[in-house]
Amino acid sequence: MSVQQFCLRWNNHQPNFISVFSSLLHNETLVDVTLAADGSQLQAHKVVLSACSTYFESLFTTNPCRHPIVILKDVRYSDLKTLVDFMYYGEVNVSQERLPHIIKTAEMLKIKGLAEMSDAASLSKSESKSSSSDTETLTTNVIVNDDGESLWRTSHTQHSLLHRQQATQSTAGDVKDVKENF
Repeated sequence: MSVQQFCLRWNNHQPNFISVFSSLLHNETLVDVTLAADGSQLQAHKVVLSACSTYFESLFTTNPCRHPIVILKDVRYSDLKTLVDFMYYGEVNVSQERLPHIIKTAEMLKIKGLAEMSDAASLSKSESKSSSSDTETLTTNVIVNDDGESLWRTSHTQHSLLHRQQATQSTAGDVKDVKENF
């Protein structure tokens, strides 16, 4: 004998999630991570950052901590704030002059929805060129304070001017894609 199943669906589930997490961010409620850049800091939720960034997901899962402080070197605070807003709201408006910096930081932090499109452009360019002399390093130092909490310092180093030029070229090509997605 078969038991009848009912599908329970919350029609406003996704908009509710965005609204609730945005409200939690705005009110700094239940925050469990501090991001610091350019001498300023902001509070966020590890689960949101992890869901939107493979970099943060890896960082938080390999270094569990109650309330980590992640110090991002060579990142503008305004770019970090914009990217956190992107992760919470799913969209942001940026000027064309800021776009290369935003995309570069998104690539460094492996933010889904932004880094992927630039990775695809870089991948197709690197496949057409057999040179792999361009290297990019993302270094994270874990420092434990007196309370046993971890402080992470992240530095991003580019080892090649050619790589920087390719990133700028791929970013310029992605401007249309970014605008179409908004």
